[in-house]
Amino acid sequence: MAEYEKTSHSLTTDNANAIFLSKDDIETQRSNEDLHGKDTPKRIFGLRWWKRRSNRIVPAGLWPRVVYCMIGIVCLSIWLAFMLAISDSGHALEQSNHLSTIVNTNSDSPERDYILLQGSLINFDMEKRILTISWVGYPSTYYGNGQFGDIYDPDSPKVRDGIEIYRDVSSERYNATYTSGADNETHWQWTYQIDNRTAKPIGVIGMHPWDGFDTDIMFTQKEGRGGWRQPLLGYPFDEWHGEVVLVANNVTLSNRFNVNGTGVIEIADIGITDRALNWRIAPEINNTCLGTDPAATIDLGTLDGNTLPPSCHLKIEFEATRPLVVIICAITAVIVNWTCTIFIFIITCETVFMRRGYMLQGMDILSMCFTALFALPTIRSLLPGAPAYGAKIDLIGILPCTLTVALCTVCISIAKLKIRRTTQKEE
Repeated sequence: MAEYEKTSHSLTTDNANAIFLSKDDIETQRSNEDLHGKDTPKRIFGLRWWKRRSNRIVPAGLWPRVVYCMIGIVCLSIWLAFMLAISDSGHALEQSNHLSTIVNTNSDSPERDYILLQGSLINFDMEKRILTISWVGYPSTYYGNGQFGDIYDPDSPKVRDGIEIYRDVSSERYNATYTSGADNETHWQWTYQIDNRTAKPIGVIGMHPWDGFDTDIMFTQKEGRGGWRQPLLGYPFDEWHGEVVLVANNVTLSNRFNVNGTGVIEIADIGITDRALNWRIAPEINNTCLGTDPAATIDLGTLDGNTLPPSCHLKIEFEATRPLVVIICAITAVIVNWTCTIFIFIITCETVFMRRGYMLQGMDILSMCFTALFALPTIRSLLPGAPAYGAKIDLIGILPCTLTVALCTVCISIAKLKIRRTTQKEE
């Protein structure tokens, strides 16, 4: 009788404990037993507790985990180094966009005025094919003997009326006359006059440090470039070309000669700051004021006008291309699309045409096909600076992949329906 009561008491205690412990808790407690028969420490989140938990979850294979963790760290380091290198190359490109033609300022050169232009890239509209640049002008003077001056100096009368900037015009040699002295003696001097007297200036600079003007430059296909170099269609290898011609006119000199547009001075230096997102804008300049010999000495006060260049203007040519990071992203997107498409196509052929019916069990293959059907086209939206749909990259790397995955999805769906019908007939 006593043994029965002891056994009954023991069973009753076990049942009572079972009421408060779930099945998962009991299995966890049993799996956490130490090799020497000791249970997991009762102190949760202690050192011994974490050790038991890690031994149960990760029982072995330490070095393989270390290897793939190191591989991940190396890949991440390579990617960060590559991005930093691209950033440094972009900064170097910005530095190379400072172009100057101030090469004939030797000690024998006469006094002359010239303009320094600093441009800031505002926007490049692919649809309208227009590049907007905001310019600020910095007039300066070369006094000879290697001495430069700033004609922002309030004591200098040379820019009291400002300097007009004309666009898409040129200038021609002009024999101007002026009077000076108490007896109004007449003098003459060779200068340049704007060839289109009806042209209006697009801005006036030189009167204040903040004076500036904007230019909207139309871009077209670069001459002699076709195929993958076509704008928009050849993304990301497309090349664009645009140009603008600028002429600076000193209003004070024009008033001195009593003829509008006869105070043309040289634009000798430009600099482009900032960078357009997902674009590489590279300028080239041609300063016709220097003639065929840039190192020659230009003296507008010469008595022989035939020694002067036939015109004086600054022609700026721009070439727009995609940076390296855009090209890499586009190529990567095409590779990913085709890799996934080929993988799905092979699985479909093995399942349907090779009659591997066991591969159709469940919804795994069909779910994968439907997911790829909607996921692969969205990769294109991640491409930086991508144009509207219809570029050659769409016809090669997007559209055929989407159609192939769609056909594979249809084939898998038909095969699953056929198997279900056969199963129902057998039942």
